[in-house]
Amino acid sequence: MKGVNVYNEANDKVGDVYDIIIDSQGRVRGLVIEAGGFLGMGTHYVLVAMSSLKFANKAGKTTEGMTSETAREWFPDRAVINVTKDQLKSMPEFKY
Repeated sequence: MKGVNVYNEANDKVGDVYDIIIDSQGRVRGLVIEAGGFLGMGTHYVLVAMSSLKFANKAGKTTEGMTSETAREWFPDRAVINVTKDQLKSMPEFKY
């Protein structure tokens, strides 16, 4: 899932899945979303609960260059969250 694009409900790209946080019991605690930045500068990382994301297999390209409607991969094409890019950037920054 690392690298999956994150879009909002208006189909605007707001970030990418950067990491998955798993606790000591093996439960997923959330996804770290990379918002903003350019060439590694000004990047803002936000921890988002899995329950606030929806995953979809549409409107994207898979690794073979085919749309997900014609070929299914084992990972989703995109995650969808109900926030704008500015709202995501204003969330508290996740620190490792």
